Amino acid sequence: MISERQIRKIKRHIAKEFPEFKGVQPVLTEKIIRPQSSLYKKLSLGVPKRLRRIFRLRFTKTIETVDHTEIERILTVSLNERGEIIKVTESR
Repeated sequence: MISERQIRKIKRHIAKEFPEFKGVQPVLTEKIIRPQSSLYKKLSLGVPKRLRRIFRLRFTKTIETVDHTEIERILTVSLNERGEIIKVTESR
């Protein structure tokens, strides 16, 4: 599980790169990825018995555009089991 200390560190990093998300509280979700046995069989590899955990922090903020339309901006940060950032995706 990701600790509060790691989440605070990631929030500071996100606030530097994406200042519009500063102060937004993220929602933490966890996903377990199972090995794809068909892929390993096709490549003639032994199937690893280890499951991987991916954590996602989802930052959501509603902003107003120039023409006074409100849109929702979403920033998703994917983390590995050690709490290191794998990928950052942002909505348009």
